[in-house]
Amino acid sequence: MRPLPPRRRRRRGWIGLLIVLVVLAVLFVIGDQVAKAYAQNTIASKIESSSGMSAKPSVSIEGFPFLTQVAAHDVGVIDISASNVPAGKFDISSVKAKATGVHLNSSFSGATVDQINGTALITFASLEQGLGLQGVASISADPADGPNAVKLSAGAIGSVTGKVDLTAPNEVTIQMGSLSGLASLLNGVLPLQTQTIQIPALPMGLVVRSVSVTSQGIVATASAQHTTLTQ
Repeated sequence: MRPLPPRRRRRRGWIGLLIVLVVLAVLFVIGDQVAKAYAQNTIASKIESSSGMSAKPSVSIEGFPFLTQVAAHDVGVIDISASNVPAGKFDISSVKAKATGVHLNSSFSGATVDQINGTALITFASLEQGLGLQGVASISADPADGPNAVKLSAGAIGSVTGKVDLTAPNEVTIQMGSLSGLASLLNGVLPLQTQTIQIPALPMGLVVRSVSVTSQGIVATASAQHTTLTQ
């Protein structure tokens, strides 16, 4: 058998090397994703155990590759989300947060966080359910009466406007107005007293700084600086 020409041998050599590199790249990507999935699950478990959430939140680490971030002890951005978080008789429909500048400690057992910003949404449907108003009355935004106003309506019976305020750290209050002559008709049907929503402990030391009313419901905006992963 005649030996292969040098050019053909070199071509086969390059093809073999290319195949090896492709296989290594695939293995690296798979390993990177497995490591990221493990880290995301670990962070979610830490948040669940250290916050008021009754279920494990969803955690997503941005950026690729992940292993290079671990090697540098710096994770750029972590996204956190959760749904239906209990807050007394109400449910927080959704919690969303973004942590930036996450610095892992030397043992990879914890981390400090430069900045985290988040929102907690309590939908009008959640308010109606918590107050037992389903089928009786509805709650909606009332832009005509100000940016933090809500309207509680009971069809032909009447309506009342309330103001939403942040009255203490992580405490949202809805103060309903007066119905005058309609009050007797609505007595025992609509909750006219002040309603307080206590926001449970949020991940990574998030503290509610302000509240607003949107077309969806009440939005609490939270933030924290120089905090820790488990705070």
